[in-house]
Amino acid sequence: MVEELRPEFWKNICSVSKKLAEEDDFLVVSHHDADGMTACAIMVGLLRSLGKKTDFLILKQLDSTTIGKIKDRMDKTVVFSDMGSGQMSMIKESGIKDFYIIDHHPPQEEYEKQVNPHFYAYNGGRDVSASGLCYLVAKSLGNIKMVDLAIVGAVGDMQDSEGELRSINRVILQDGIDHGILKIKQDLRLFGRQSRPLTQMLTYTSDPMLPGLTGNEAACAAFIEGLGIHLREGERWRTYVDLEFSERNKLTTAIYMRLLDYGVPEYVIQDMIGEVYTLLREEKRTELRDAKEYASLLNACGRQEQPDIGVNVCLGDRGESWRIAKEILQMHRKALRDGITMLKARGTQSDRKNIYYFDSDGGIGENIIGVIAGMAYGAGIIPPDRPILAFADDKDNKDMLKISGRANWNLVRSGLHLGNALREESRKYGGEGGGHDIAAGARIRKKSKEEFLDSMNKKVGEQLGR
Repeated sequence: MVEELRPEFWKNICSVSKKLAEEDDFLVVSHHDADGMTACAIMVGLLRSLGKKTDFLILKQLDSTTIGKIKDRMDKTVVFSDMGSGQMSMIKESGIKDFYIIDHHPPQEEYEKQVNPHFYAYNGGRDVSASGLCYLVAKSLGNIKMVDLAIVGAVGDMQDSEGELRSINRVILQDGIDHGILKIKQDLRLFGRQSRPLTQMLTYTSDPMLPGLTGNEAACAAFIEGLGIHLREGERWRTYVDLEFSERNKLTTAIYMRLLDYGVPEYVIQDMIGEVYTLLREEKRTELRDAKEYASLLNACGRQEQPDIGVNVCLGDRGESWRIAKEILQMHRKALRDGITMLKARGTQSDRKNIYYFDSDGGIGENIIGVIAGMAYGAGIIPPDRPILAFADDKDNKDMLKISGRANWNLVRSGLHLGNALREESRKYGGEGGGHDIAAGARIRKKSKEEFLDSMNKKVGEQLGR
């Protein structure tokens, strides 16, 4: 399906890939989320298949503090995936001489060893993820084995948040379907479709929160049985994928109507239904069989500070790394439930016209505070009329604050670009930042918080024309 890509973009990919294949002794540096880990795994898998010595390093962010971890290994050729394009000047100033960038974030400048879709009129926040770009690099060198990971990365990056994958992601998806690696269908997109008994799927659903059901297993069991759906099949608990077509329709309709009855916004409800992507080479009824569940597992590993485990799972370890990853996922889901409960009790600040914000005050871990911020829409804590900023102390520097920003597609369609806003405004207050239009992050001096909020409020207002 290469012909469906813009020819000049494919030419760029092939040119960079050819240079890459001529090098040896690599360090792949990537981000600690699902897209970053899958991108890393695709690149590591590719380079090792070519006989290259390859190590990897996963970072929370690439900034003036963390780049020191790379400088200690400057004897290697560095491949930045899911980061680097927005930090080009910093990389050059660091003294790292031999490096490649495969990234979908807005770039600072052109560079001959860079693959970035923005130079070819694509949107890196919706059209392709970093893992998708790494797959295309691998494909240009004859390797399509990890196409399923590219889809996991895209889903983890919320590029299917309008119900389906589009543009370059669609080209990659078709590759997976054509080679019998992926399957696609319209269905309910709640976490746990493959891996959790029906009652637990509903009990632990937090995006969206199910009023009267989330967190209450007994109520979930009664809800399902009240629809005439059996919870067991013999001695085995049934999962969603075990249900007959008519049972799936009955359950989906009942959830939809319940959310409507409780006044959940229509756009939140609609997000429940859409394309689901099944990884046909993975074992049935496991988290790895469904792209959304796989991405959640990887995000858990990253947020719980064990991203290497996630990368090893992506590289095929179904032994010790897979066992640990499942344990991490359980801890992560509990942390998210506790975090959203705390935010519900405390609420957010709304004294600025164009933004909502809250400070964790140590009550929510810095690794998950951005996720909690995003969940605030679905949980009904904030309406969808403004983006939300979440503040947490920077563990690496007590004088700095970390900021995670989240928005929704309605705001983005109205002109909001959080990544640009955070990048521009954080620089005014001794910091750095960037990211996508719908999700981004930054760091600023702690003493500048109030001034920064005023500045961000003004910038968001300008972007939205208010």
